[in-house]
Amino acid sequence: MKKKFINIIYINLIALTLMFQVGCNSFLDIRPKGELPGSQLLNKPEGFESALYGAYASLRTNNLYGMTLSHQMTEVLAQYFECYGNEFVNQLNDYNYKSSIVESSIDNVWADMYTNIANVNNIIISLESFSEKDFRHYNLYKGEALGLRAFMHFEILRYFTKNIQLDNSAEGIPYSKKFALEPSDFVSASKAYELVIEDLVEAEKLLAQDADLFTYPKNNPDDAFIRDRETHFNLYAVQATLARVYFTMGDYPNAAIQAKKVVNSNKFELLTKSDLAEGIMKGIIYPKEAIFGIYSTTYYNTVRERFYFETSFSSYNPRKDIKSIYEKEQRGHDYRWEGFFKTPTTSTGSLRFIKLVDQYMIDDREWQRPAAYIPGINMIRLPEMYYILAESLLSSSPQEAANYFDTVLESRGLTGLQNRDEANEKQLTKERITDERYKEFIGEGQTFLNMKRLNSNIIATDNSVISASDAIYVWPIPFDELEYNPKK
Repeated sequence: MKKKFINIIYINLIALTLMFQVGCNSFLDIRPKGELPGSQLLNKPEGFESALYGAYASLRTNNLYGMTLSHQMTEVLAQYFECYGNEFVNQLNDYNYKSSIVESSIDNVWADMYTNIANVNNIIISLESFSEKDFRHYNLYKGEALGLRAFMHFEILRYFTKNIQLDNSAEGIPYSKKFALEPSDFVSASKAYELVIEDLVEAEKLLAQDADLFTYPKNNPDDAFIRDRETHFNLYAVQATLARVYFTMGDYPNAAIQAKKVVNSNKFELLTKSDLAEGIMKGIIYPKEAIFGIYSTTYYNTVRERFYFETSFSSYNPRKDIKSIYEKEQRGHDYRWEGFFKTPTTSTGSLRFIKLVDQYMIDDREWQRPAAYIPGINMIRLPEMYYILAESLLSSSPQEAANYFDTVLESRGLTGLQNRDEANEKQLTKERITDERYKEFIGEGQTFLNMKRLNSNIIATDNSVISASDAIYVWPIPFDELEYNPKK
């Protein structure tokens, strides 16, 4: 088996560099093996900016959020899609992580994430030779890098370790702060969560300038690095990730504190039902709602082939009962249905999932796309903060929880629970929040992780019930990693 894991990465580290960005269209190339960028790159602002752009570019590759962790592997595990005859999908539907094709994808996630962590560490370590006096955006460089390091470790934790709420003594992962040839030691999951929070708290302080740079409505400055801050790991991405981390840990008071920071910042706004019906968000980093997204024009090619076209053994079809899921307990009209799906125009056609497909590119009218509509991958959006608040406050402040929940519900065209007539329809429950999350985040790689957080049984596409277990929810750490870097 090809060895692709953190230690081989450290031995044969592929260091990433980037041609200087014009707007947000130029991204890094891969350097030859063994060539580590040092003083020749990371000694001036342009070098640090290039390296950061490189880190974002790495996140959009197919092994990470360009495919596997956004709309492909994760969404099959969440039982959103079917693809008969596709062996990869068949193995995923059975949660067979020992299948060679699935194992390879999992190993690639581990390897590529740690490769990117190593390169981000190079940025952080190199910045230690400088200070705020040297670079105008020094704090932004360091804050973004620390935030990214924490974000990537947290993602690895969510996939490769046990549910921390069920097992506080769970085995963890290596938390890497080095750019070196030797691997980092494994730490417990609880320690890794502690280190994630530590990095995020420091990043939050360093990114305070975003309170002024991040405007709504957007007012882009001339300085290229501080334009389109939603495509950077900005202050609000840090706070939203902290909300996710605390929420995953079951620390609801702190999760609510962080989510409120984002909601109350007034830098974002929920889309309206008209926005959704018109599909203004298709294939782009959501206007108004995007807290953090990854710029990408290549994402279109992947999602078009998988969802827009109907190709045997390749294209994914929504589960057969998907419409009934959007109609469950519906009062009003859920405009996500028009925005996310395309109904067949012929008797032989099938329902298509188009939420991720850039309509300007499909229609060959890219030139008409408004400048604020950035093609790419949504990583963190505003509705998630409302759902975190609704669930976090469900016991301690039920009225406040209901207010947050109804705000999203009504923005999607549905009647808020508090405005319904029957008593049994007014009550907010965790199940209702979970149902809404399932509808909202289809195609965004969040649902499987939310199921894991809740330790939920999974309703398969054939409506059979898959019992929650570590065998389902914990991805195996690559064998070669454990062999080369055994846990102490």
